[in-house]
Amino acid sequence: MKRYVFLLLIFFVLFVTFRIYKIDGTSMNYGLVEGDIVLSTHFYDTIERGDLLVIRHPQDPQQRLYIKRCAALPGDRYFEKNRMFYLQIAGDSNRTKALAEKYGLTLVKQKEGYFIKEPYAKYYGVVHDWHLQVPRELTALPLKRVAPEHYLMLGDFRDNSADSRFFGAVPKTWVMSKVIGVFKHPRSWRELLEIKEAD
Repeated sequence: MKRYVFLLLIFFVLFVTFRIYKIDGTSMNYGLVEGDIVLSTHFYDTIERGDLLVIRHPQDPQQRLYIKRCAALPGDRYFEKNRMFYLQIAGDSNRTKALAEKYGLTLVKQKEGYFIKEPYAKYYGVVHDWHLQVPRELTALPLKRVAPEHYLMLGDFRDNSADSRFFGAVPKTWVMSKVIGVFKHPRSWRELLEIKEAD
């Protein structure tokens, strides 16, 4: 009897702590493609730039959960021009410049100070499809600052993602869990060629 109670306790702890999701859709191509499995946890200490988060989508009538990348933290400033994303760390131009120079990131100077151009493209599979006709929200955004307790969430397939460019930065209460593991099933080169590039 004790054995079954112990097993039930373990199952309960795992159920409360972790969630497993299967990727459905193209907004995270090609780092995550349809059929990939992710493991997430409800318990985490911090959210950092670049983290993959499971969030509620405010405009989805089916109330599905979405996986997006945290592109900006509270206090960060950002804008988008010609589909390119620009980030200023914590609204601090000097800090942004120092970080870009330290890690060899592309730096641009605006009247509001220094911004890093496409800061995640160097480390993650951020892609564009210049053949796609996209709405204005995916081509240009005015300069904004992320509000306290909010997170700017973007898809890695920047030209085909319903994300914060449409519905704004996500409040912390909409963050359901943080991805801690990705399990990709093996694919042949033909399967990779056949991955759809847009919904």
